[in-house]
Parts: sequence; structure tokens; C-alpha cells
Amino acid sequence: MSTWHTCETTHCRAGWVTFLAGKEGTDLEKRFGPALAASLIYRESSSIKVGMNEFYKGNIEALESMRAAAEAEKLENTNKSEA
Repeated sequence: MSTWHTCETTHCRAGWVTFLAGKEGTDLEKRFGPALAASLIYRESSSIKVGMNEFYKGNIEALESMRAAAEAEKLENTNKSEA
């Protein structure tokens, strides 16, 4: 997870964020680089805080962090729907 775009088929967390954001994500990545672009996308699309340090973690740490973020977002969305 600490490197990206090395084989044209695998991406780190930041790479996937910019890829899944479509053309706008690709444009941001070209302008600012993958880490900052992904941080901007996360900032605008999720209340879960994801620091740029998350994009440089090893596979196990990164997967644990993504699972924790997904659970936090799921809980937040559940609380919103119950309100």
C-alpha cells in the first residue's frame, strides 16, 4: 500500500480514491499528486477523517484502518437514519 501506479493494475488507498472519483479525481491527482488529491476527495465526501499518513501504511495496517473507517461511517449513517 505504500506505493502506487507501479504496474497499472494495483493502487494504494490514495490511488483508488482518485480513480473511483472519475475524471475529477484523475485531474486532481495530475495537479496535486495522489496523496493530496485523495485527501481533498476524502475531506469533501466523508466526515471520517483520513490523514495522508494513511496512504503510506503497509497492507495489514491499511486494511485495518479502512475497516475501522468503514465501520465508523456505517455507524454514523445508521445514527443519521434513526434521527
